[in-house]
Amino acid sequence: MSSSSPTTSPVDFEVYGEMQRSRATALRALPVGMDGAWLVQWRNADTVAEYLSPEHHTLSLYLEGGEDVRCRDALAARGGPGSLCSLPAGHRSSWEVNGQLHLLHLYLPRLPLAEAAERWFDLDPRLATLQDRIYFDDPLLAGWGRELVRIDWQETDARLRVQHLVLQMQARLLLDYSETQRRPTAPLRGGLSPAARRRVLDRIEAAGPGAAPGLPELAAAACLSEFHFVRMFKASFGLSPHAWVMRRRLAQARALLAGGRLGLAEVAARTGYAHLSHLNAALRRAGLGSAQRYRQAVSG
Repeated sequence: MSSSSPTTSPVDFEVYGEMQRSRATALRALPVGMDGAWLVQWRNADTVAEYLSPEHHTLSLYLEGGEDVRCRDALAARGGPGSLCSLPAGHRSSWEVNGQLHLLHLYLPRLPLAEAAERWFDLDPRLATLQDRIYFDDPLLAGWGRELVRIDWQETDARLRVQHLVLQMQARLLLDYSETQRRPTAPLRGGLSPAARRRVLDRIEAAGPGAAPGLPELAAAACLSEFHFVRMFKASFGLSPHAWVMRRRLAQARALLAGGRLGLAEVAARTGYAHLSHLNAALRRAGLGSAQRYRQAVSG
């Protein structure tokens, strides 16, 4: 399991925002407490929704209704109670919701899922994205989802059971419904070896919040020259080492802002930003407004 800071509010997920715009009712929401995953239980009726390249993955399980829901991009597809939809990051689709609908969403941030694929199964992070599937059947996934719905999420002892079920769901998604299944025998060219990826990620994690190892340290962990390391890291993760560390740093800052216990300037200092203005600039580039606005949004 990755130690990346969790996504701190369901409003951080674009699909959640689109469900709210479609006037769906969130019955309850729960941070799973690992890798930024969130569960949200929804009711919806007679509306439309459009998903436009979200930055996260979504697994949707229909609990009640759904027979008259139509995806405009896959008009022949038919769903109903027990049907699943796998919507990867970058997915685009438009939906017409006819009649009453009750469903469960599992939101999975892109970066932690890629880390989990590498750490749990030595899978190349480039393939750690879900397949785009409108309606499919999987009794195990559906059974775990229905068990999650039966749990009282507010009970003291519920958290461990919820985490266990979501862990099983993530593992099954990676092993059976990720891009590795589309290209099981097609080796990818370039990139770090599984052992090198693990050493480099461990070195980044060991630096702790607000710190970042230098390029020579990371290249040494991978047993490569700095020049070759930068190329191989980007081939493996789709980001430069600097961009990867900056994304993690921003996630850590968001978690501390949502916690509400530290002042804004202290959050910036603890997560490696030279000034609060630097943190504000990073948040604005991510479309999240200033630190103060972000704190108000996630606590409201």
